[in-house]
Amino acid sequence: MEPSAVSVFGILVGVAAAGVAAGPGIRTAITHRRSDNGIAFGMLSVGVLIWTVAGVCQLVAQEAIVQTYFLVLSLIGASVTALGWFLFASTARSTPERLSRRSIYVGVTLVIGLNIGLIVTIPIHDLYWSGVTGGSMGATRSVVEAGYWVHTLLVAGLCLAGSWLFAKVQGNRRDRIHGLAYAICGITVTVTILMSNSTTPGSGMLPPILAAGLVCLGIVQATRSGRTESRRRSLQRGES
Repeated sequence: MEPSAVSVFGILVGVAAAGVAAGPGIRTAITHRRSDNGIAFGMLSVGVLIWTVAGVCQLVAQEAIVQTYFLVLSLIGASVTALGWFLFASTARSTPERLSRRSIYVGVTLVIGLNIGLIVTIPIHDLYWSGVTGGSMGATRSVVEAGYWVHTLLVAGLCLAGSWLFAKVQGNRRDRIHGLAYAICGITVTVTILMSNSTTPGSGMLPPILAAGLVCLGIVQATRSGRTESRRRSLQRGES
């Protein structure tokens, strides 16, 4: 069956989003690897990379078992993305509500880890979805279960929490602009996650593509900050 124009467009945009996360995104994270915020940005970039690649492969795959495999991978990517985004927001220099208790980081990370562990073991349980065979042709359709909705709310909740932190950014004009952009993009990702997972469980391409926008914003902010720091150092050397 020939892919539709919408599918082709989604594949192309998804590949571009994955390229941004895999290239400039991870490179930016490596540059700032000495800080917690840089490590969190790296986690965000890796999560977006997994999420977008899995989404593209779902559109390309023809066999149901292959699509299911990449569906599982997309759930893992969404979980890593949500954790990375939350940690990135909570460790940002400009967010006033930075988390000071390590127990919060540990708790959120353990919950995401448990979620990923359950996702990986989906073949041996029906917590997320179950296959129901019906009809004379033996067609199989997946029925989502409670675990899938818990996963959806967990990912959306972390995305919303990160967006809320950036919405409360204080500081200079540039920090406030970046914070507002992060918040708007994060809220948009949250809404699309809820809508996509409710209408077409686990197979939407829009949320990971929009999540790549968070990576783009981080790259732009890091680039601007780097240029500002370079100019400041040049001025200091000139004065000395």
